[in-house]
Amino acid sequence: MNINLKFVFSLLLFSLLVILNSKSQPGQSNNDKLNLTDLGRKIENSISFNTSYSNYEKIKDTIGKKISVKATSLIINGNALEPEEINTRGQSSLYYRRKSFSFSLKSEAPFRHGERTESFKKFYLLSLSMDKNYCSNRLAFEMMEASRLFHLFYSFCDLRINGKSEGICMVVELPEDWAMKMKNSPLLIRRGYNTTIDKIITDEKTVGGKAKRDRDDFREIYRSLNKYEGEEIYKTLSNRLDMDVYMKWLAFNFFVRNGDYTDEVYFFVDPAIDKFSIIPWDYDDLFSLAPHEGIVESRKVLGEKLFYSAEDPLDKKIVTDPYLYQKYLIQFEELMNQLSVDVLKRAFENTYAELYPYYSDNEIISNSRYDRYKNADLIKLKSDLLSLYEQLLVYRDYYLKHIGGENK
Repeated sequence: MNINLKFVFSLLLFSLLVILNSKSQPGQSNNDKLNLTDLGRKIENSISFNTSYSNYEKIKDTIGKKISVKATSLIINGNALEPEEINTRGQSSLYYRRKSFSFSLKSEAPFRHGERTESFKKFYLLSLSMDKNYCSNRLAFEMMEASRLFHLFYSFCDLRINGKSEGICMVVELPEDWAMKMKNSPLLIRRGYNTTIDKIITDEKTVGGKAKRDRDDFREIYRSLNKYEGEEIYKTLSNRLDMDVYMKWLAFNFFVRNGDYTDEVYFFVDPAIDKFSIIPWDYDDLFSLAPHEGIVESRKVLGEKLFYSAEDPLDKKIVTDPYLYQKYLIQFEELMNQLSVDVLKRAFENTYAELYPYYSDNEIISNSRYDRYKNADLIKLKSDLLSLYEQLLVYRDYYLKHIGGENK
């Protein structure tokens, strides 16, 4: 059977397979079945700050605009700390009552995630207001860690303002801090739509000339797309970008049906390879029915290919150039091998176990009524995780059986 099925038909077929698989599961061993249970995990992180009544009301009621937070006290995991700056952050999340924040402190704050502990002076606190069941980012991050696509620290957290819980949040390391501290990167770019640069961050040591050359290298990636084809464009792009990592990231977005990723990626200069690599960002729109540009527009370009969105010109080139697409399929197959059943099972079970104490606290979980999907509970969480896990197992098995024939 040809792997290049019509995309919508594929979704219908896979849905049917998931239903049949969940009923009979003749090929699935007991070891593959999810064990979603309370493992006795505790709430690992807590951030609490006080502010005036007027400032608190402004945080809740301000829509679509970033504001400054005037905290009179701040305690993080039992440590009294002094903030330099706290601001609301994000884009779409600014339209919800529960806001995301950026924190800048005068001294480092310690955070825990399982056996891992990290300390930061700057970090993001994501509200997860648009993340169904608060699990999509968590699932994506662990799966990408296993496939060596994601390296930032992350962990769930209870946020309290003026003594009251504001719900489940997630502490995430700043992409630029990781790139510059761990990779010694001189420059980081957040890609926007239509080949634009949404944000540029340079380290303190990078002088203007070097930063300009790096920006020009990024722009040259896009300027080269209409100049070359086949092996020549692959070599040209590979001189400036880690194409294996970038293509694997695209394959991951297809696998989890990430509905919005064109502007959700950072490009950083990696001195070890003397080219750009990437840091993926924002995974609250997984398992969507259509990409950002819509199913009709995307399929005009993608046809029957194993690709989710061609909104960005680089992605469009990869899927429409036969040589590049074959290289992409190689990375797709490697991704499927890295995301073994054990890896997927562990990601889903860890996610449930970490969320369990937050869901079990009524004061915390009751704040879900303010979010996009409203009124979260453990029954919905468990049901959705089981369903998504079954889908990914079926998808993975299907792709591994057929992708080899395409990649020849």
